[in-house]
Amino acid sequence: MNIEAESAIRKLNARYCDAIIRRDPVDWGSLWHEEARWYLLGNWMEGREAIVAAWEGALSGLPVVYQRMSGEIIEVNGDRATCRVYVDEQVVDAEGKALNFVGVYNDECVYSEEKWLYMVRRFDLISTNPGKLDGNTWMGYPNIE
Repeated sequence: MNIEAESAIRKLNARYCDAIIRRDPVDWGSLWHEEARWYLLGNWMEGREAIVAAWEGALSGLPVVYQRMSGEIIEVNGDRATCRVYVDEQVVDAEGKALNFVGVYNDECVYSEEKWLYMVRRFDLISTNPGKLDGNTWMGYPNIE
């Protein structure tokens, strides 16, 4: 079960990045337990609804967001798991300024509703620096029909 659980949690993390890049609040929100907690930039948010609202608010000031994760360390214990994963995020803000954030997520995941979900997700910055993306050349996620 641990290999299957670890694989499912890696997919959870991949779906997280994918939903961010596609700016999809429904898919992104589906990754969180209803009673989840999220720590972002010094603030705790509680409950899926509040977390999704905060995420949508944050994205409203960032017309370009690209995120990737690496270095996942996953420990599974029954229907609970802890995960540490590093994130590299490139953004362009509303004024056109490119920024790069490097940080770490420390997560608690739970197996619920027949899938793995985030129960606690804590993001802490490790580094910030000027980014490389250009808002004029960013095409966003393609419209696939």
